[in-house]
Amino acid sequence: FNMPRLGPAVAPPDVRPGMSVRLSIECRGLANRDTLSYSDPVCVVLGVQPNGSRFEIGRTETIQNCLNPRFTKPIETKFYFEEIQKLQFVVYDIDNASADLSKQDLLGNFETTLSTIVGSRGSCLTSPLSGRGGADEKKYGNIKILAEEIPSNADDEIKLRICGKRIPTKDWIGKGDHYLLIKRIRADGVLETVHKTEVVSGTSNPVWAPFTLKVGNVCMGKLDQKIVFEFMDENTVSADSLMGEVRVSVNELLGATKTFRVQKAHDSGSRGPDKDLGEMTVTSAEIYHPPTFMDYLAGGCEVTVAVAIDFTGSNGNPSSPDSLHYRSPTAWNHYQRAIAAVGGILEKYSSTKMFNAYGFGAMMPNGQVSHCFALNGNPANPGVWGVQGILESYARTLGSVSLYGPTNFRDIITTAREAADRGAAGGRQAYQVLLIITDGEITDMDATKDAIVEASGSPLSIIIVGVGNDNFAKMKELDGDDGLLVSPHTRKRCQRDIVQFVSMNAVGGDVNALTTQVLAEVPGQLLGYMRTKNIQPLPRLSVNSDWHVAAAAAAA
Repeated sequence: FNMPRLGPAVAPPDVRPGMSVRLSIECRGLANRDTLSYSDPVCVVLGVQPNGSRFEIGRTETIQNCLNPRFTKPIETKFYFEEIQKLQFVVYDIDNASADLSKQDLLGNFETTLSTIVGSRGSCLTSPLSGRGGADEKKYGNIKILAEEIPSNADDEIKLRICGKRIPTKDWIGKGDHYLLIKRIRADGVLETVHKTEVVSGTSNPVWAPFTLKVGNVCMGKLDQKIVFEFMDENTVSADSLMGEVRVSVNELLGATKTFRVQKAHDSGSRGPDKDLGEMTVTSAEIYHPPTFMDYLAGGCEVTVAVAIDFTGSNGNPSSPDSLHYRSPTAWNHYQRAIAAVGGILEKYSSTKMFNAYGFGAMMPNGQVSHCFALNGNPANPGVWGVQGILESYARTLGSVSLYGPTNFRDIITTAREAADRGAAGGRQAYQVLLIITDGEITDMDATKDAIVEASGSPLSIIIVGVGNDNFAKMKELDGDDGLLVSPHTRKRCQRDIVQFVSMNAVGGDVNALTTQVLAEVPGQLLGYMRTKNIQPLPRLSVNSDWHVAAAAAAA
C-alpha cells in the first residue's frame, strides 16, 4: 500500500449540474497506534482523477481515543450518474498538530466509486479497510459509508421555541438539570445528533432559549420524516441520563402551540408500565428561507479587505535567495503570490478597490519595533489601490524597515476589528476580510485568542496564510473547525468561527487551491454575522436597463 499522492488540495471547479450528496462515515475495529491511549482517528476523503492524481474533497472531525468512531461531520460532494467518480477514504491517527498528513499514523484506506456507494443496498456500503498487507478487517478494521441526497430545500431553516413540563430527574436532591438533544434518523436507522440546547437547572419545567435548525441537517429536507427530541438530565459524577423522548416530524411541529407526550426511549430496554415522563410543548415553530450571500451583495453590502504582512526576522534576509521575502526578477515569492491570488478575488467584490495594507514585526526607521504599521506610511489612512498597490507598498517597505520580531497578531486583529466596526457604523452594511500572511508561529497566543473572541462580534473574517516550512501548529488551534475559541482571560467563547488557516505548502504552492480553501468559508461567516445581529439584506440596488459598458468593468 502506498501513501496517496496528493495533487491540488481541493476539487477542480465544476459548474455542471449534478446531484448533491452527503456521505456519513463510521469505522469499527480500527488499529490502535497509541501506547498509553487509543488512536485519534480522522477520515480524509480524496477524489481520484483519471491521471491518478488526488484532490481532497473533505475530512471529518478528529475523535479522541476511539477505535470505533462514528464521525458527525459529513462530507458533501456532487454525484454524476454518467461518470465513474473514484474516491479514496484514508483514515489517520492524529498524533500531533501538523497539517502534513504524512507525519500522522496511517490506520487504513479504502478505494471505491461514488456510484458503488449510491448503488449499494440503501446507498450504504461497508468494506474492510486496507493496509500494506491488503484488505484485512482484523488488522485494519471496517469502514461504513452512507450516501444521502441533499434536497433543494436543505438551506431552509426552522425556528423553534420549546419548553418541558413535569420532566423527571434521577437526582436525589433537586429537580434536575435538563437539556435537549435533537437527532435526525439517518437512512440506515442510526440517530445522528444535530443540536444540543443549553442546560436549564433547578426545575422540572425547563424553558429553553429559541434555536434554529437547518432543514437539511435535521431531516434532509423531508418534512414528514420523524426527528427525535431526547430529554437529558445532566449528571456531574456519572453519565447523563436519558429521561425520555418525543418522535415527531417537522410538519407536525408547525402551526399553533402543540403539546406532545414524552415517551420511553426506543432503546431504553424498559419493559415496565408506562410512567408519566412529562410533556414537550412547542410554543413556536416556523420555516423560513434565510437570505443568501448574494442577497446581501445585491443589496449593496460592501466587502472590504485588509492585508497584513509578516516582517519578522525568521523570514530571512530579503537580499538572500533563501529568504521568503526575496524578490526574484523572474518569479514572485510566496508573499507576492498569496497577495495576488487572494487579493485578486476579493477586490472584485469591492466597489472602491481600496485595501488597508499593514505590516507587523519590523523595526521601523526610528528604532521602534511595530506590530501594526501602515505600508504606505500613513496610519490615519492606510489604504492603497488594488492588488498592485499592495505589491508596490510591500516592495517599498522591504527597503525601509529591518526584519525583526516577535510574531504578534493582537494589534493587527484589533486594528482590523476597529476598522470593520467603523465601516458598519450608522446602519451601513459592510463586512471586512483580514488577510494575514506569515511564516511562523505566533508568540502572543493568549492575547491573539482574546482579540479573536472580541472580534467575533464584529463584521470581520480572518484569513491566515502560512508560508515557509513551519508546522503552524498554533495556527490550526486558531481555526475554529474543531470548536469555538475561548478567551484565556475572560473565558468568553467566540460568537462564531471567523478564522480560516491554510498553509501554502499544504496545497503544494497551488494558488488556485489556496484561494479556494481560504475563501470557502467567507460567505458563511458573513451570513453568520448578519444572522447573529438580525440584519436583513437591503433591497436589490436598482440598475439601468441601458447598455453602458464601463472601461474598468470591461477590463475586469
